[in-house]
Amino acid sequence: MRLSKCLVGALVLASCLTAQVTSRLTGSIVDPSGSAVPAAAVDVFLPGGAKPLLSTVATGDGLFAFTGVGAGIYDVVVSAPGFRKSTNRGVVLTAGAETALPVIKMEVGSLTDTVEVTESATIVQTTNAEVAQNMSRAQIKDLPMLNRSPLSLVTAMAGVSNGRAGDSVINGQRTSFTNMTLDGINIQDNFIRTNAVDFSPNLLLLDQVSEMTISTSNSNPAFGNGASQVTFITPSGTNRLHGGLFEQNRNSYFAANTWFNDQSGVKKPFLNLNQLGGKLGGPIKKDKLFFYANFEAFRQHQQSAATRTLLTPDAANGIFTYPNAAGVLQKVNLYSLTGLTPDPTIAALLKQTPGASAINTTSAGDSTSLTALRNTGGYAFNVRNNRIRNNVTGKGDYVLSPKNTFSVTFAYNTDLLDRPDLATNFAAVPNVSNDDKVKLFSGVWRSVPKANLTNEVRYGFNLAPALFLTNENFGSAIFANFTAGTGGLLFSNPVNVFRAQGRFTNTYNLADNASYTRGKHNIQFGYQLQRNYTEPYNDAGITPVYTLGISSANPNGIQLSQLPGASSSDNTAANNLLATMAGYLTSYTQTFNVNSRTSGFVPGATSDRHWMVDDHAAYIQDNYRAKRGLTLNLGVRYEYYTPVKEQNGLALLPQLVNNNAVDTLRSNATLDFASGSGQSLYKPDRNNFAPNIGVAWDVFGDGKTAVRGGYSVNFVNDEYLVAITGNVNTNAGLSQSVTNPTALTNLVRNGLNPITTPTFKVPRTFQDNYNLSTTSNFAIPDPNLRSPYVQQWNISIEHDFKGFLVDVRYVGNHGSKLLRALDFNQIDINAGGFLADFRRAQSNGYIAQAATGVFDPAYNANLAGSQQLTVFPTLPSGGNLTSSANRTTIQQGAVADLAYTYQSTKANGPINFFPNPYAASLRMMTNYSNSTYNGLQFDVRTRERRGLTLAGNYTYSKVLSDAVSGVDNNNQGRYEPMIDNNNPGLERSRAPFDLTHVMKFNFVYSVPMGEGHMLSWRPLNRWVLAGWQLSGIFNRQSGENFSVYSGRGTFNRQTNVQSNQGNTMNSSLTMDQLRQVFQFRMSGTGPYFVAPSAIGTDGRAVAPDGSAAFAGQAFTMPAAGTIGTLGRRIFDGPWDTTFNFAVNKNFKLTERNVLQFRMIGQNLLNHPTFAIGDQTATSTTFGKITSTFAGARVFQFGLYWDF
Repeated sequence: MRLSKCLVGALVLASCLTAQVTSRLTGSIVDPSGSAVPAAAVDVFLPGGAKPLLSTVATGDGLFAFTGVGAGIYDVVVSAPGFRKSTNRGVVLTAGAETALPVIKMEVGSLTDTVEVTESATIVQTTNAEVAQNMSRAQIKDLPMLNRSPLSLVTAMAGVSNGRAGDSVINGQRTSFTNMTLDGINIQDNFIRTNAVDFSPNLLLLDQVSEMTISTSNSNPAFGNGASQVTFITPSGTNRLHGGLFEQNRNSYFAANTWFNDQSGVKKPFLNLNQLGGKLGGPIKKDKLFFYANFEAFRQHQQSAATRTLLTPDAANGIFTYPNAAGVLQKVNLYSLTGLTPDPTIAALLKQTPGASAINTTSAGDSTSLTALRNTGGYAFNVRNNRIRNNVTGKGDYVLSPKNTFSVTFAYNTDLLDRPDLATNFAAVPNVSNDDKVKLFSGVWRSVPKANLTNEVRYGFNLAPALFLTNENFGSAIFANFTAGTGGLLFSNPVNVFRAQGRFTNTYNLADNASYTRGKHNIQFGYQLQRNYTEPYNDAGITPVYTLGISSANPNGIQLSQLPGASSSDNTAANNLLATMAGYLTSYTQTFNVNSRTSGFVPGATSDRHWMVDDHAAYIQDNYRAKRGLTLNLGVRYEYYTPVKEQNGLALLPQLVNNNAVDTLRSNATLDFASGSGQSLYKPDRNNFAPNIGVAWDVFGDGKTAVRGGYSVNFVNDEYLVAITGNVNTNAGLSQSVTNPTALTNLVRNGLNPITTPTFKVPRTFQDNYNLSTTSNFAIPDPNLRSPYVQQWNISIEHDFKGFLVDVRYVGNHGSKLLRALDFNQIDINAGGFLADFRRAQSNGYIAQAATGVFDPAYNANLAGSQQLTVFPTLPSGGNLTSSANRTTIQQGAVADLAYTYQSTKANGPINFFPNPYAASLRMMTNYSNSTYNGLQFDVRTRERRGLTLAGNYTYSKVLSDAVSGVDNNNQGRYEPMIDNNNPGLERSRAPFDLTHVMKFNFVYSVPMGEGHMLSWRPLNRWVLAGWQLSGIFNRQSGENFSVYSGRGTFNRQTNVQSNQGNTMNSSLTMDQLRQVFQFRMSGTGPYFVAPSAIGTDGRAVAPDGSAAFAGQAFTMPAAGTIGTLGRRIFDGPWDTTFNFAVNKNFKLTERNVLQFRMIGQNLLNHPTFAIGDQTATSTTFGKITSTFAGARVFQFGLYWDF
């Protein structure tokens, strides 16, 4: 109801907004002397149409403009008394862009005479500074794409790069800065926008799209919710009935195996994917009412390999098998030793497994041979991994009159996806699946109240659930699977333990759009609203989970003395088997959630939230024809993102101390509900005015050469929902996990321990949470959080060279006030002199190791050079320097990691390593981050010329930033602690997606054979020679950048900087010398990207701690208290090259019926493009390549009938 009121109110208040989905058509009319022809009538027709769709009258300066015109091909007719009628045929309008016709020169004569001009499909942009590119229907249809997804073509545009983890980035900006629409309605996952360029929950397919436009810089102020725009348009019916059917298939038989599967001797996985569908569009009433409909089905059938653990026949009967000192297998009946019997509940679970006879591999379990089984073995089998999709689209267009037109679009897609990756049981059909049904609606009314005023009202929504469903029956309790050191069932649980979770994400759009022309001015103005609503839910942990094991408090375990010749690890394994079969419990856990502010914790309640953020915007722009050939664009957009709020008020925030967020976090603050129900989490930011300035100069006045430049500001959605909600959800209190306070010793048969619902307490202090967990984290959005924005600028020269459009441009941008959550609880390694004493302990250890062979950091008066420790003796148990884990940490110089261990286990004694002793981290979401992009882009393209349609581009660029910002699927929540809060300059480096060189080329070529061509022979023309078409996509780019990390917390704890992997290595080599270290080579064990001289005998890049460097060692570890001197991401991996190719054969059955056979080869040359990734110096596979950037070659075959 509130949404309806808001939408109606917005519609009433709207002053109008130029449509984002439709196009603009502008032009000027002159007489033979070059003087303006005022009041000329301008009509727009569908090809072959008898009645105009749109009409207007030129201004006194001879200018005209149509706004809100659907993308497509039109005829434009101009008439004026005393002049011959001028008809411009084949005018192509592209989605979300402006088409400026060359000057229309009227000829003196009778109106009954007509002068016809056929427009070039490629027109130089002479009226604005926007950098936008269009992908035509022919390119979308004919370029080689395996999955029929038009999104895969976005990367064909200049300035769009695809690097690490496959994330596509536009002009070096965060991926969430891109806005994507279908018929004016946003189609993104607006809860998690991290891969906004590569994914849409609508899963668009080719016949749902007639064309697409990508605006990469200086978009019209009408475009909001991002700094770049991807605009899709659904097809419309025309005056001719048209349609088609298709089916295509790709399968493993015609596919190559991956390079690494071949290397390992692994067979290529089975695949059989079919896609089929049909489309139909045309007139219901000519020139008045049109329809378009399509259906596509996606049927992917494949399997995934799975391995589970089973008990051997002896183990299932309580008989434990182990090797004695001589390696001879011994058997002991654990029931006889203990007097216990099998537990009925566990026995019932065991009966639900395939049984010991199914054991067929030793890749799981403790057996090393299938002929000499011990206690557990593996069961390898295939699990169904199908994907079933259906996409339906319907569109209707109604031309009531040239003054009123209506259009309605409905799109519906279902996606049923098996999730074997979330299965842990024995089912051949996984219990977990994604079952998503996405619905889109778009309705628009375009009216022309006056000849110089156009108005468009659009409303729509996109309802996009992302559900992880399970059909498992969990019962009243779940038994945990085995985890080393913790316990659990020794055999895989036949109950799949994954619990349902997901989210409902709804996006609503409302826009009222207008354009007003007067004299030399075309003024666009308007208002828009986008509401982003999401309801995430999660059932994880709400059913009690019990773990089987023999705890230290249980006196009934098997003793080592009862197992002759056994090792301590065998003793542990025997107790694990006894715990499983007899049913000994060691621990339990259950998560409790609230339903409301007053419900308290409710057993079995789902964690459920309702988050919302709105984007309100209004703008005005004047497109001013200052003089012939010179256009100025002057505009401003106002953008207001409302603060994120939880509709039911289920959010906890620290209550401000001294009105200062940092002081609050560093105190024993009080957590309380964030204001009233549905209230905001931070103050609103309402002063967001974004200027947009552009100039376009038609140099010679013939529409062939243009110089353009522009500057704009765009306020962006920098992951508001997932970042802010993730920050707020850090504060525990509305969900609580209860675990057993002391180790359990009872048997399942005697009853499962009851779990008491915890007491709900709000308000609660930081100390309250610390008392429950010493690793509690706390967070707050900056109360004065501002709206992030991007400044963009470009200058270009564009020229039409004999039908080839050549564009050379410089593009730059700067992201400001970008979201990043910092940790204000940075560990203090100098506290109480700890760092100095740590160094003394490390020195003592190496002295002891040299003398005794054992690293012992304790002071030893008998060893020369050993020093008295001053801080460790003040810690509980003297810092537990006999612990092997602590000794290893000291030996590695990881002083911050050791300090964290002491603090989190309450072993820090009188020393406090944190500004706030009650917290492990203090996270404030701020506007700290920024980024910079500078790029030179060269672009050449043509629609069609002598059967050739092509587009190619080259980009030379550099991207700098201080944050990873979502790349590699990390940091959706934007939490990136600095390695040193006192030295923020360390954060600035190349962005993970910085690719210096990117070259791309695509083409569609109709082979000149058959009738009318040199190679022609009548008997063969129709069926053999004619109709051949070739197309391809070629990409070559610099390799992804990477870093060399130490992986050690020598300054800040490693677990807190891993999101940006801040601690690099040291090196005495120059950058040129280091580049020589990283070179591709093929070894006997596979590809490497490092010289063999730089790797030790153990495969690492550094010698063992305390040892001398090996010959050729290029890197050294940072010392305790220091940070590595190498920059982040200063190296580049191997270049990436891909080539996809298609061959089409068209059979012209009749004048309007064409049958096409198509073969697509993805990665046609099957060239492995190796990806290196970040490297850790202590890895035993340092420099070894284990993945490829592109997949192995795949062929796809299809048959298409169009009429």
